[in-house]
Amino acid sequence: MRIRRPPDFRTKVAFQVREADGTLILRSANAPTTPFAGPVSGFSEAVFGDIFWRVYSATEAAQGVVVHVAEDHATRERIARRVALSALVPQLVALPLLGLAIWWVVGRSLRPLRRLAEQLAHRSPDDVRPLAAGPMPVELTSLAERLEELLSRVRDSLDSERRFTSHAAHELRTPVSAMRAQAEVALATIDPDVRDAALRHGIEACDRMTRLVTQLMQLARVDEAGHLASATSCELRAIAERVLADSAPAAMQDGNSVALEASDPGRVLGDGALLEALVRNLVDNALQHGGPHGEVRVGLVQHDRQIRLTVEDTGPGVTPETLERLGRRFYRAAEATATGSGLGLSIVKRITELHGGCVSFRNGDADRGLRVEVTIPMQGCERSN
Repeated sequence: MRIRRPPDFRTKVAFQVREADGTLILRSANAPTTPFAGPVSGFSEAVFGDIFWRVYSATEAAQGVVVHVAEDHATRERIARRVALSALVPQLVALPLLGLAIWWVVGRSLRPLRRLAEQLAHRSPDDVRPLAAGPMPVELTSLAERLEELLSRVRDSLDSERRFTSHAAHELRTPVSAMRAQAEVALATIDPDVRDAALRHGIEACDRMTRLVTQLMQLARVDEAGHLASATSCELRAIAERVLADSAPAAMQDGNSVALEASDPGRVLGDGALLEALVRNLVDNALQHGGPHGEVRVGLVQHDRQIRLTVEDTGPGVTPETLERLGRRFYRAAEATATGSGLGLSIVKRITELHGGCVSFRNGDADRGLRVEVTIPMQGCERSN
């Protein structure tokens, strides 16, 4: 068998040994007699005939000798091509195989993700059942878990919205039915006194529905706001003064009185419109449930780098079981005598949470009246929601 020997490039390398003055001492057979380069050490290039040489010169100062070693450029390029070809051929074979292997492994690993995507693509907008993705790679497990958590939150949100809609429809049905009944009475009677009384009752039902719609709009706004988008410096004392000034005429007509005791401006960072809605709901709730000829006291003090707003009435108070449920949506105490939708205190609670505060409910002195305390960090001491 014939053995193929590697190419011999030795004949393409030439050398010269010269004295410092250029006298030739020794040279290879393929080297010219003309010096390849000068007496300076280092790389250089030279052309003799049709051959292009790459030359390296070394000087021995002690012996006064200069050595030139030259290599044909064509040989260097041929060696470079052989090296590149020997490296390229295995890659041409290995890269397609490697690409097929990567395609198969990645496709197999992403198959659970495709199943998950197909499940989500075929679901209706209100279908928030848990996912059934099956076994998944470790890298995709966290993604599936986060999707499960998101679906759980969406499911809770949808359930809350359904309950809210159901309660709102039920609460709106009552004043609408009352208005219709009073309108039918007014149409059916010829007695002016009965007709006037029916119309007054109809107007009262309109007022109740207007209040309910206003509270529903406020609740929708605070539910939509996951955070305070436009927080500015607000003074709770000025807000309370404005609310009490608006509420005082109607309160005086019913024989009630309102009072403000504020030892601090109550400067907080928040949404002025929401804070005014908070104070207004507290004052309205106290006026409605405080009983006839009662008094509503609003207090504002700074305590432990926080602003504490208190609203207290002189009504009959509530039971311990009711205190635990205050602040829930559409909840009305069994002992309540005034009309209402059970939304005012839940709006107060949500607005307080948006401002990083807390709200508490308890009876007043001698278990008379309801005392609501709202605590909000003062400006410069805000904490995250």
